[in-house]
Amino acid sequence: MKVDWKDIKIKDIAGLVCQKLKDKGIDTVLTGGACVTIYSNNKYISGDLDFVTYFNLKNIVPVLKALGLTKKGTRHFENPKCPFFIEFLAPPVSIGSLPVKKYARKKTKYGYLKLLTVEDSIKDRLAAFYYWNDKQSLDQAVMLAKDYKKKINFKSIRGWSKQENQIKKYKEFLSKI
Repeated sequence: MKVDWKDIKIKDIAGLVCQKLKDKGIDTVLTGGACVTIYSNNKYISGDLDFVTYFNLKNIVPVLKALGLTKKGTRHFENPKCPFFIEFLAPPVSIGSLPVKKYARKKTKYGYLKLLTVEDSIKDRLAAFYYWNDKQSLDQAVMLAKDYKKKINFKSIRGWSKQENQIKKYKEFLSKI
């Protein structure tokens, strides 16, 4: 498949990778900052796409190679014309100590993309803030919470934050919304 890597959007790269892997029976989920890019309509731009799968990389490499992506290091894939790199993280899909069981699906130019829900994307960004004090991730969580205020369950986010023993930082997050 011929891909114009220079002008491709992160959502379309994610959809392309997800769909091509799915076509080979490989289930994968997009997590991390790329979800924020997609949900924020590019207000925040991630530099990478983080996927989680239970499949071995040896099954993934030929699919990505056929797309023009080259393996760099142990889990990274790149194309010199593509502004983003792709990484495969170890399973399971979890946010802090919470396993993720429900996902969103988005149609893209190249097929369907499976990704974290908006609410779980907020939790994912909060986890980076909670455990690594990453202020940029806090800003991303705040941005999504403001954009999707009527669609997310703050009680769920609070309950998860309490389970993670992070109520103080959760209150900081709330104060910024």
